[in-house]
Amino acid sequence: MTNRKPIPDVQERQNLFPISTVSEATGVPTVTLRAWERRYDFLQPHRTPKGHRLYSMGQIDLVRRVTALIESGLPVSRVGDMIRQETLVAAEPALVNSDSWEMAMAEMMEAVRNFDEAHLDRVYESLLTRFSDARVTQNLIIPMLRELGTSWKRGDTGVAEEHFFSLYIRNKLGSRWHHGDKVIAGKRIVVACMPGERHEYGLLFFALAARARGFDPILLGADMPLKELGSLVRKARAAAIVISSTIEPGWQLVERDLRQLAKEVTVPVFVGGAGIVRMTEALEAVGVVPVGAELIPGVEAIVMHLSGERAHG
Repeated sequence: MTNRKPIPDVQERQNLFPISTVSEATGVPTVTLRAWERRYDFLQPHRTPKGHRLYSMGQIDLVRRVTALIESGLPVSRVGDMIRQETLVAAEPALVNSDSWEMAMAEMMEAVRNFDEAHLDRVYESLLTRFSDARVTQNLIIPMLRELGTSWKRGDTGVAEEHFFSLYIRNKLGSRWHHGDKVIAGKRIVVACMPGERHEYGLLFFALAARARGFDPILLGADMPLKELGSLVRKARAAAIVISSTIEPGWQLVERDLRQLAKEVTVPVFVGGAGIVRMTEALEAVGVVPVGAELIPGVEAIVMHLSGERAHG
């Protein structure tokens, strides 16, 4: 078999465990472990010269992660894709501070100034072949939207450049959302923009990243009245509400509307985006959960919060 890993020496073999030990440690039957190896690509044990399976501690942790994903509702057929996505994201942080993002941003900004969509598309699509969607979004697209927003205020660019890039990204995100793989059995979450919030980019970025992590987002878009969300949660049997806010919400929205929503529903209400970075204490005081402005940490915070609720609820 192509997925067998030979054991190079006796010392390494001492750090590996037989399938019976792995089954006892993880609660996964040995027949299931063998089936995962045969049918899917996310588990590749070592083999002794006689063909016996041996697993490292890392592979045991992987078995536990696979089990958690399946228990969360993700079909086993999609677990391999999820594991590869997580591995890609985990391998990328060392690149966050490199010059590659600044160079890519400079090239894309030049394409925007020249209204050269073909060049813009080449750079963007090239990056997506090397990095995860979430990483490109967090380290390039969101900073570009911010830079264009301030650039025209300084007089360096016009409003036309910002509109050009905004429409380009909106079309890209819409296409990825509608044509991407749908989640069949993941936890449903209601995803909406704060009332008065008309910028959907943050919401779409989050919804795509959340779907990649196994959630089934119900995407409601911009300027959503909070009073409508409670009944929707009950109808859809959603596990959480996530609200995006790129502008700081007013006192009335927080103290009256968010407080009322948090009291009305029995699921967590998360709020994220650039608009809430100075409002952590106020949001927590009304019963909602702030998850910051960064995309990947925000999604992971929601994953951890819901996993904790599931474990203790």
